[in-house]
Amino acid sequence: MVFLVAVVGSFLVPVGEAAPEPVTDGEVIQRGYTGATQQAAAERGETLPRVQVFYSQYEYVLGYVGVSQAVAALDAPDRRDRFGYPLAVYVSDYAGAAPACRDGSLVTETTPAWIAAGDAVYVVDSGAQTPTGESLIVPFGDQGAAAAFADDCGGRVVGWETLDEREFAATTVAVSESAVTDRHRRADQRVTAARAHLDREVSVVVGRDAATLAEAVTDAPPNTTVVVPPGRYRGGVNVTKPLTIRASSSDTAGAHDGDTVSPPDPTVGGDAQSAPVVIDGGGNGSVLRVDAPNVTVAGVRLTGVGNETVPPRDELADANGSWDARVLAAYGSGDAGVTATPNASGLYVRNVSVVTNASGLLVRGGDAVVDGVRVQGADGWQDGFMGVAALRSTVVVQQSLFRDGRDGVYLHRADGSVVRNNRFERGRFGTHLMYSSDTLVADNVAREQDLAGVVVMTSPSGNAIVGNDVRRSRAGVLTAGSRTYVARNVIVDTDDGLSTAATQSVYEHNVLVDNEVGVSATSLVPSSTVAANDFAGNDRHASASSSVLRVFDGNYWQGATGKERPDGTRSRPYAPTAPLDRQLHHTDAAATLRASPVVTALRGFRGSAPGLRSAGVIDTAPLAEPANPTRLARARNGTTAAGPAWFDTEAAR
Repeated sequence: MVFLVAVVGSFLVPVGEAAPEPVTDGEVIQRGYTGATQQAAAERGETLPRVQVFYSQYEYVLGYVGVSQAVAALDAPDRRDRFGYPLAVYVSDYAGAAPACRDGSLVTETTPAWIAAGDAVYVVDSGAQTPTGESLIVPFGDQGAAAAFADDCGGRVVGWETLDEREFAATTVAVSESAVTDRHRRADQRVTAARAHLDREVSVVVGRDAATLAEAVTDAPPNTTVVVPPGRYRGGVNVTKPLTIRASSSDTAGAHDGDTVSPPDPTVGGDAQSAPVVIDGGGNGSVLRVDAPNVTVAGVRLTGVGNETVPPRDELADANGSWDARVLAAYGSGDAGVTATPNASGLYVRNVSVVTNASGLLVRGGDAVVDGVRVQGADGWQDGFMGVAALRSTVVVQQSLFRDGRDGVYLHRADGSVVRNNRFERGRFGTHLMYSSDTLVADNVAREQDLAGVVVMTSPSGNAIVGNDVRRSRAGVLTAGSRTYVARNVIVDTDDGLSTAATQSVYEHNVLVDNEVGVSATSLVPSSTVAANDFAGNDRHASASSSVLRVFDGNYWQGATGKERPDGTRSRPYAPTAPLDRQLHHTDAAATLRASPVVTALRGFRGSAPGLRSAGVIDTAPLAEPANPTRLARARNGTTAAGPAWFDTEAAR
């Protein structure tokens, strides 16, 4: 059967009866705006414009949310190599859907139909926006309907050829090494600003000026310090003004000029009386509740946290409001060592230990810096909750230790957060991202996580996962979404080391050693770069979840054969998912068979003949020597490859 096509802008549109028809949303591989943007749009009653693209060399239909996202993908320089030519492109037709602008939202009376992209006109620069403020491009199959919409909502009517001349940000990977440096710099600035609160003037000393901690907090003027001498104090204290509450030890009063933090107390989770300052919640509710901006808590141990992790079932069922109201109720209503309300922007928690069967710190809005915290959670993660849970918040969590409990750090709609130089032990997930974009997860150590060291869910974008060291866990780093930077991670002794589910992303300079599977190529959209990674000692270096071929670029694979070229690559490609190649690092017989003339000829024929190109993973120019020899050596000899020096001490193990 022959497709009849006409050239329209940068793509081909079928004009004959053999053209494929639009499919349902459930039949497309969806890309475009982040999951949070789509959820927020649905809450506003908005139907975001959609696009479906049928490619000549790709068996799946790609669905884009947002016309700008599709235009960027169609103009991507590597589009032809990865997918071939677009055979058909359809867009939402708002001509019969009675579209209108309402408070910036694009609302309709009915669901838009589909129309060929080349037959549509588009209203640009109107008042219709995404929830994040990006101007929507609205397609119409009727010129008059488009003009009427532009009259009501502003904007102008253009054809596809005009859209094709515009540039959209989605054409390149959004995160790079320079972005990682910038995120560290901004986090440093936030930490420095927060530490200034340790120098507030002392106004009240508990035991001298006030009998109890609660009375001291009540009596202290705003923006002053309440000093807590060694001893045991009753918790359940509400802080409703900007204050610093700190122990009288030198570690929190003048020892904060540098960027280091003391090693974790090896007795965390032991006798609470061993700490100089203990605030005990008595097993009822949160120990400290913060309901004011710019509050600092430093140098104390919090114990006696209540056991509630979620609200009663009837309260959860009644949760309403925004699209994530039930998430906020389920994850933001339990007990914690410190609970911060949405009014508590600027919270700083430094050198605080928490023993809890619920959460350590619960941040429900605003921003916070968590610096040198030690959280001992429940022995079984099913019985506990989060070390730090940040919901609708931007946080910096650094140089902290999280043992047991559910997730070390849980982020929900926490765009721009930084989680760095922490240690996670024996939880479910070390760091868990939900609907969180533009975050940095860097230089953390995770050990014996029941599910994964780092997991990213719900289609975010622009995240960076760099320099982490994950070992003896079920999985290492599991990604999702798009435009993610995954680099310099060391993953050892897991069932599933690294997934490449995030599209339009870069995976480089990672080291994967002694895993059941080194890398899982799980994305159905082969749009990422996988380069300069080292694979050694894995049972299987790679696995692939579908019939799509992924081409990796210059990685080191233990067992790859072929002569070394002057540029450091081998003369033979390596296919780690192929039955023969995946045995090369296990047996010499596989290498002998691979070099036989028959196998070599068959491999070349399959690579050139249409329809015979094998699915899975292939590296066309594997490296002859490791790309990251120092990190690879540390992975093999058991030396931690991330975090502060105290991560390697016996106390921290």
